[in-house]
Amino acid sequence: MNKITVIIADDQPLIRDGLAAILTMEERYCVVAKTGDGLTTIKQVQLHRPQLVLMDIHMPKLDGLQATKQIKLEFPDIKILILSTFQDEEYIWESIRHGASGFLVKGAETEQILSTIQDCLNGRLNYPLSIQLRLIQSLVSSEQLEEQSSKESLAASYLDPHSNGNLDSLSIQERNIVRHLKLGKSNQAIASDLFLTTGTVKNYLSSIYRKLNVTSRSEALAYLHEKRTLDPPTIQRKSLYSE
Repeated sequence: MNKITVIIADDQPLIRDGLAAILTMEERYCVVAKTGDGLTTIKQVQLHRPQLVLMDIHMPKLDGLQATKQIKLEFPDIKILILSTFQDEEYIWESIRHGASGFLVKGAETEQILSTIQDCLNGRLNYPLSIQLRLIQSLVSSEQLEEQSSKESLAASYLDPHSNGNLDSLSIQERNIVRHLKLGKSNQAIASDLFLTTGTVKNYLSSIYRKLNVTSRSEALAYLHEKRTLDPPTIQRKSLYSE
């Protein structure tokens, strides 16, 4: 049986060893490295390419959220669970933006730890109820913004029926991706902002290229910058860290 490879990143040896002991008791897991700072964690991830990283938030040299961001950019398929001693909504919210798949409170019972890890590996996001409600509210607000922007774009096309060209064939989600594309965002950044997987974003982009009759990102951007109706509105977002 192929074991699930895990890296445990925490600046407290007691936490690292405790989590390692729990996972070692389960035959399906193999802890390939234990690290105490963000930079070392990234190097060990590059070396071992684990399936899962248990990532502490507060670590020296590079904090866990920034380490998560870098790892997900380079290895988007690696699952990351954020570790913390407290349930701080802003840290959890920020971890979502950086691509984490869940949030595990230190000191949780063994059964809860294993259950959360299993949920993470199965692709189920694991966050406190308050964060789930906030995520739903964010998605609803995003859909409302997309609908309003779509109405404005449609109105503009009536004023100038030649202004949009093939853009009229784009779906609401494709238009939303186009707005992010024009901002110069990467596929990973678009996926994080829209709560999609990188693979889903790539599929949307393929559809967008086909509808715009272009074959590459640069051709799409050249085409899109000639059109003004899909220019993204200015949105200010709160972040704990500068991008």
